Amino acid sequence: MTSASTAALPRRRLVGVGFGPSHLSMAALHATTLGAADTSADLHFLESSPSFAWHPAMLLPGARMQVAFLKDLVTPREPTSPFSFVNFLVAHGRLEQFLNLATLNPTRSEFVEYFRWAADQLASYVSYDSRVHTVRPVCGPDGRVSHLEVDYQGPDGTPGTVAADHLSLAPGGDPVIPAAVEDEALATGAVFHSSSFLTGVQAFRDAGREAPLRFLLVGAGQSAAEIFQYLAAEFPRATVTLIHRGFALMPANSSALANAIFDPASVDMFHAAPASRREGVLADLRTTNYAAVDEADIDAIAGLLYEQQVTGARRLQVRRFTELLACESRGRTVRATVRDVIEGVTDVEEFDAVVLATGYDFRDARGLLAGIDRYLIRDAEGRLVIERDYSIRTVPEFTPRVFAHGAAEHTHGLASTLLSLLAHRAGDILDALRSHPARPTAVPPGPSSVLGGTEFSRPDHRPQGVHA
Repeated sequence: MTSASTAALPRRRLVGVGFGPSHLSMAALHATTLGAADTSADLHFLESSPSFAWHPAMLLPGARMQVAFLKDLVTPREPTSPFSFVNFLVAHGRLEQFLNLATLNPTRSEFVEYFRWAADQLASYVSYDSRVHTVRPVCGPDGRVSHLEVDYQGPDGTPGTVAADHLSLAPGGDPVIPAAVEDEALATGAVFHSSSFLTGVQAFRDAGREAPLRFLLVGAGQSAAEIFQYLAAEFPRATVTLIHRGFALMPANSSALANAIFDPASVDMFHAAPASRREGVLADLRTTNYAAVDEADIDAIAGLLYEQQVTGARRLQVRRFTELLACESRGRTVRATVRDVIEGVTDVEEFDAVVLATGYDFRDARGLLAGIDRYLIRDAEGRLVIERDYSIRTVPEFTPRVFAHGAAEHTHGLASTLLSLLAHRAGDILDALRSHPARPTAVPPGPSSVLGGTEFSRPDHRPQGVHA
């Protein structure tokens, strides 16, 4: 497991996989405090996309963020950071206009614009077009794992490897595809997950918005509600059928007292609680995040259904207590078998497209832990044991720290995959990195890979707007 090439590799204090909001927050906080507290932390992130993106296929017109703008990349942790959303508004000359809207929730498209603005100014922290495929342990003379080697494929397929003292994983979740869906149906493009919604639906828009298309939508959460409204408006002659297992689309629990679960103190409480009690808390507060819809969207859907009763139209349906049993390709259409779980009645229906708003699985970081899994400690249920600072508990002979941003719901609560604690989560990991003794690193002069051989420093120019 000792790599003979390690001495010739670029060496980083921490390598991060993915450059979405979680690692963008880490970069922004690091750039904010660099030189004030710790100048030794050496961060770099590998991102498979060619540029910064955050759920680009769900940037639906008018969709709003479900968190307050103050829960941005930095403000809860560093309120005077120049990478705040408020500073972004100042830089774009629209602070007063935003304030006049009297809202805490900007549109999703504006918040993504903010993320991109920050990412552009933190470009020295990231290598885009770099897809990580292997994480390997490297042993020292004493047999202990001293550090890690991260193999990736760079632009144009060029291979690269970087040595890392520590690793941070935020690759995003895997789209959940129901077992009922056949691979062949997915391959046709007529069945697609909400993570690729705007891309998948484009072919139907190109064919003509006035076509009498038949859409089946599976899901009961916010994405399902937003997609239902989009399809109803975008395809005025289409039939749109939403199926879900419950009685009704349920409102998200956004009350002030319930939302306290997203406070750092609640994460402390949750992490310290026995595993059995954690499960109860997750069940009690499930509708703060899962299978829950903003009330405004529920009202909008109810309004569409009522309007049909008035006009006599029947093109929009929301079918309760209904599950998907099978989803098969039939040439240019899709055959779906659905069952009413109350009455036990099964129907087989033809659709032009099936959209799966069925969520994501964050549990094992997309398989990136396979190469070091034997060093990681899991609980009786096979889940990773994750410390309060988001590091995975490891065996004593494993020196690196591996931080998990999204696979920690069972130890850190519902906010482990959400933006609500973005800055606090990133700050906790940076604090843990600073408290961990640094080992001397040797980086050869000159570029040796996509990462090059440069040390990271404060960006050459400060973000536009208010200068802290």
